[in-house]
Amino acid sequence: MNILQWVSLKILGYAYIGRRRRPGWSGALPFYRFRCKVHGIVENYPQGYAEILRCPKCDEESRGEANKRTEEAKENVQQ
Repeated sequence: MNILQWVSLKILGYAYIGRRRRPGWSGALPFYRFRCKVHGIVENYPQGYAEILRCPKCDEESRGEANKRTEEAKENVQQ
């Protein structure tokens, strides 16, 4: 992270780090580094129509909890 990105992160709360393309994507997306209140500094791309920067680690944890609740509900229905 260069000095301009560091200053941007400190002042704005996020810093543009470049465009990336992942396997299966049709094109490159802008990626940003930003601070999550739980996980510290993380990187991700803006998501949804509102282009919100969401912590990928928080998303992963919430999906894990949702999957756990779904499995518990299935078990309760089977009983």
